[in-house]
Amino acid sequence: MAEVPLPETRPLYGWSGAAAISVPDRFRSDPDRPLFSIVIPTLNQGAYIEDTLLSILWQGYDNVEIIVVDGGSTDDTPAVLERYRPWISVLISEPDRGQSDAINKGFRRASGSILAWLNSDDVYLPGAFHTVLACFAAKPGGRWVIGSGDIISADQQFLRHVPGREGSEDTMLAIENGCFLLQQSCFWSASLWQEAGGQVDESLSLLMDYDLWWRFSQRCSGIVTQEKLGAMRYYPTVKTRRQGERFPAELATIYARYGASASLDRLVQRLLAEKSALGERLSALERQLPVRLLRRLRLLPRP
Repeated sequence: MAEVPLPETRPLYGWSGAAAISVPDRFRSDPDRPLFSIVIPTLNQGAYIEDTLLSILWQGYDNVEIIVVDGGSTDDTPAVLERYRPWISVLISEPDRGQSDAINKGFRRASGSILAWLNSDDVYLPGAFHTVLACFAAKPGGRWVIGSGDIISADQQFLRHVPGREGSEDTMLAIENGCFLLQQSCFWSASLWQEAGGQVDESLSLLMDYDLWWRFSQRCSGIVTQEKLGAMRYYPTVKTRRQGERFPAELATIYARYGASASLDRLVQRLLAEKSALGERLSALERQLPVRLLRRLRLLPRP
């Protein structure tokens, strides 16, 4: 066993900094025990990816396959990956078509019986793997573990707790009310993954996990635990904020795909109302004297 000390200047969220944690010199692939395959898609996350890797190393379970898919990082990411190369089973470093493409590349190389992906700015929490193993052991027919978790800031400050919820259609339809499954706290069987299509939808940039949960929910409702399994970072430059304008269109696509006609109609009506309200505000602005004057003086360009 190797001693891997906690970072002295910035402890990892959820982990005690009291002592070093023992990790294996290398991960194993023991056919007599469940193998976790964890796919990590990344691009220029050198500031965070070490935390992601450590949160896997510190799980106290050595039958793990880490698959990192780097889309061609130009920051510190390659150097961090090189330091942790002994624990990385598969490292793919090449341009890709985005996060969903990277996730699919990773899972095509996965050989484990328990699958998950972890974004390279997020972390697992202490005991997550043992909790998942216990959940599957308690329900031998179970195929999907859904845990609770936290949303944290870039500097690891608590922002919000997300409870574990059943992977049912009712949960899927409650997403606009702030009810969702925390992707960082979901683990599933390889058989469920293959039965549900064996890939995430590469046309989706934000809601590829939500689309996957819909497919899973048509086959099982999941094993729910309120144990915290993962934490998601949320900060100004995170993709869900940078590409937030894509959310309604992707949500509408998924509603239509899975026959959620009532939810789709409500979403369309809300977007139309928002567009109408915006148009009215712009028209009111155009009628104001300062704006008309600036237009007359040619100091305010027309759109």
